[in-house]
This record gives sequence, structure tokens and C-alpha cells, in this order.
Amino acid sequence: MEEFKQFGIDPEVIVPEESLIYGLACTFSLVEKQIENSLKQYKLSIPKFNALMIIKHQGREAGISQAEISKKLIVTASNITKLLDRLEKDELICRFPDPDDRRVNIIKVTEKASLLTDEVWPVYLEKVQEVSTVFTAQEQVQLMQLLKKWYLSLN
Repeated sequence: MEEFKQFGIDPEVIVPEESLIYGLACTFSLVEKQIENSLKQYKLSIPKFNALMIIKHQGREAGISQAEISKKLIVTASNITKLLDRLEKDELICRFPDPDDRRVNIIKVTEKASLLTDEVWPVYLEKVQEVSTVFTAQEQVQLMQLLKKWYLSLN
């Protein structure tokens, strides 16, 4: 638990439940930073990349509503609007009014975004694999099962 000192956490005082939460948060932060660094060369952040992947692969040709993207990214409506504004400014998405409901925007990726995500995906996947190599395949499955159990108990 000495490694938590860099985050201002006193290892003499911390209880096991706290170390679990801090450990998870600290690990997530470091993984996120490494993935973010690998996306910088493409002028993408993790939220931008995730949004583009959702729009491209779940929206497909028909597109996807702004509300659906928000649900899948687990962000508020105002946050998704700001994110989509930035993607639109970068010419990576287009918004279209839903012909059945004028209050709804349908979002589609541009050709530029489609090519970009195709280029970025292998880099992203390689980084994810790289940060996961500390675990064997069996440990990865075990950890995923534990996280799933925890998630389901909280949800």
C-alpha cells in the first residue's frame, strides 16, 4: 500500500475497503492516462473516441439519437451536447433532425471519422492489450467476473 502515498493516502490509516476503492480508482486513472496518450496523436480524447465508435458501430447507416449516445456513454444530456458540438466542429459527425420527432437529433459519423476510427482502432486495441498484460488470460477472466459481480450488486 506504499504506492498510495503518491496520492496523499496514508497506508497506516487506510482500511481494506478504502484500499480497494482507492486501488481501483488509481489504476483506472493510470490506464486512462496511457490510453489518452496513445489517442493524442489523432487529436482524440477517450470520450471523443468512444462516442465515435458508438455512433459508427451502433448507429450504423441509420445513425443514433443523441439520447442513446448519452445513455451508452453514461453522461448527462448537457455533456453529450458539448461533446457532439466538438465532434461536429472537427467535422467528424453530422446531426440530422429525426423525421418522426423534431425534438430528436440523429447523429452519424462522417467519412473522415469513419477513416479515422479505422486507423485508430488498432492503436487503441494494442494499448489496451499492453496495459492488461500484467494479468494472465485466466486472471483477466477472474477479474472481469469479480468486477461484473460488483457491478451487478451495485446496479
